[in-house]
Amino acid sequence: MLTQYTLSPSETHRLAASRHRFPGALTQTYFDVASRGLVPDNAPDRAHAHLQQRVQGTADKNAYFGLVERARAGFAQLIGAATDEIAITKNVSDGLNMVAASIAWHAGDEVFLCSGVEHPNNIYAWRNLEGLQVSIRDFASADGLFPTDAVIDALQGSHRARVVTLSATSFKPGFRADLDRLGAACRSAGVHLVVDGAQSIGVTHLDLTRTPIDAFAASAQKGLCSLYGMGFLYVRREFAETLTPRYLAQFGVELEANHEADYDDAPIRYQGAAQRFNLGNYNFLASLLVGDTLELLNGVGTQAIDAHVTRLASALSDGLVNLGAPVARAPEALRANMVCIESHNPDAAARLQAHLQAHKVQAAVRRSALRFSLHLYNNQADVDTALAACKGWLDLHGKTLR
Repeated sequence: MLTQYTLSPSETHRLAASRHRFPGALTQTYFDVASRGLVPDNAPDRAHAHLQQRVQGTADKNAYFGLVERARAGFAQLIGAATDEIAITKNVSDGLNMVAASIAWHAGDEVFLCSGVEHPNNIYAWRNLEGLQVSIRDFASADGLFPTDAVIDALQGSHRARVVTLSATSFKPGFRADLDRLGAACRSAGVHLVVDGAQSIGVTHLDLTRTPIDAFAASAQKGLCSLYGMGFLYVRREFAETLTPRYLAQFGVELEANHEADYDDAPIRYQGAAQRFNLGNYNFLASLLVGDTLELLNGVGTQAIDAHVTRLASALSDGLVNLGAPVARAPEALRANMVCIESHNPDAAARLQAHLQAHKVQAAVRRSALRFSLHLYNNQADVDTALAACKGWLDLHGKTLR
């Protein structure tokens, strides 16, 4: 969990400079990274040059693999992992399913989760194990928070728990999980902690040299400011080497090979750590672009990004409360980059969203909530613009949200 962090002058400068790398942040107030992040200004030219190689027949596949390894290394740096602990995936649900399908389950084993704060894709991957007589223990949420205390208490009394899974930042209402405390409890109980990083990666600080997470799945299109169709899966080496992949390709097998199409009929030896989950071919275009944005994000630093967006989100939350909006509020230590106006009236939330769009403020409606989500390219002027746009509508229609 991020402790109080003071931005240095150089970090403040890098954050301000990064805003100008995202033209979409300069023509509107873009508070929707939780749906998809803005891509940087050079992405079209980089993509065009990459595609022209295919048009002209000059593509170099060895260079393409270099793009993948650059992206893998950038992601490893971002979260404090070793490169061989990172597999390339299509998206978060792909990574979660890789892990769920590779554990040697026994009838009566348990998975702990909280469906009240999870995206469905971090529920279905585990419910699919019910056919193996794995039991899903669904804990109730309290005020939109992951029930950390209840889960830790249950771990102490359970002999069948194998996995605890949750999102590092919930997709709604966007609260941060106490991964350090939960991870320590899981480790003490001999249970694996599997984390959905869809909403946190690239936005909130994570250092896996300190936080005991066993697997962490992420995608490229949100906080990594890149394309759909590419993701990363971190699996801690000690955990990975207990897993048996349920689908396999040449890139996941140790071979004395000279070409990617070579075959060895010797007994299968899986690649070390998470490399056993590698499949081919990769999304080379997405690898190119996410490699660029990872370089940008690593250059700013996730501690700085996290402190910046959490401060802005808190200012937005405080301002909305002062305007009388029904805002979901977490304890200060569990606030992240999201702010949700909760409503029992989905139509009212959609009308507020349309009003904001007319004022060039982009936010999302999820279930009955209007969700604002911020990234490094946002600033205080964006918060002020969003609050001004909300005020007029709330003055006239605010009661319809309740």
